[in-house]
Amino acid sequence: MGDEITALPSNEKAHVKSILVTDRDSQTAYKGQPVTISLDKEVDVSRGCVLIRDNDISVYKKLEVSLLWTDDEPLVSGKDYLVKLGTKTIPGIVTKINYAVDVNTGEHIKTDSLLKNGIAVCEIKLSEGIAADKFSSHKTLGELILIDRVTNMTSACGVVEKTDEKAESNERASFRKDNIIARGDIFEEFFYDASSLNVLKYQPVHKTYTVGDEIPVAGESYSYPESFDILVLRDKTAIKIRNRKITEIIPFSEYRYSGFPVINGRGFEIKVSSDDELNIFLSEYDPENQEYFRKWFKFDTYRKVVFSK
Repeated sequence: MGDEITALPSNEKAHVKSILVTDRDSQTAYKGQPVTISLDKEVDVSRGCVLIRDNDISVYKKLEVSLLWTDDEPLVSGKDYLVKLGTKTIPGIVTKINYAVDVNTGEHIKTDSLLKNGIAVCEIKLSEGIAADKFSSHKTLGELILIDRVTNMTSACGVVEKTDEKAESNERASFRKDNIIARGDIFEEFFYDASSLNVLKYQPVHKTYTVGDEIPVAGESYSYPESFDILVLRDKTAIKIRNRKITEIIPFSEYRYSGFPVINGRGFEIKVSSDDELNIFLSEYDPENQEYFRKWFKFDTYRKVVFSK
């Protein structure tokens, strides 16, 4: 307890506030134990995220992998799949088949396709950064499967041979003005994938917006008004949108309720309609309290569930 940890892929830091082993408080946790960890502040953690301490594991968008192809259809470069690595599933594209491997001699064979039961070393480009490591160094973060997006069948299993192209630690910043940085998923598309039972960022947005920029207000999974305010609670930052353009990026200390709709950094409506309600909303903020979110948020105003194609 008290250790500083880093959450990947967001690279946000926090301290361990409490540890529960089963239903009992504990000061420590050991390898192999199922635990519940409470942090001293809100960080971006969801299924597939990794918590590290004193470790050099990084976040990557490009991997070199050895694959055993198990699909009846041949593998060709350029096709996209769902990549499941660890407990995280995200879209990825096999961008190149470096070479096939002769299972009898170990010879490297140049090829542009791979048939069932063939083995090849390939390059995969991911739609967003993922915590990964070479299989020789970390078994869990170094093994993966490819899932066909149409049939939902496993097309290949493999291991990470080489990590490449680190994801930038600030790629999740949605808004920036001088030294004010605010994160959020407000303009990212979310799709529900029935095969993996996960909500996936099919088209993650990495652009960072600043004052004067015009922002997208409509996508397949979201639709916002042309004028509204965004409150990014994690970064205590307010962003004012007027006629689709950003007019202000300011800290909470300078923000006052303006009469326009208010949403959070993930695109959900915040139920405030006055400065008094705004002050109560901010004073009660507790990311661990589910009742807080039920009281203050409406989740279906601007967001909707879109099933993956």
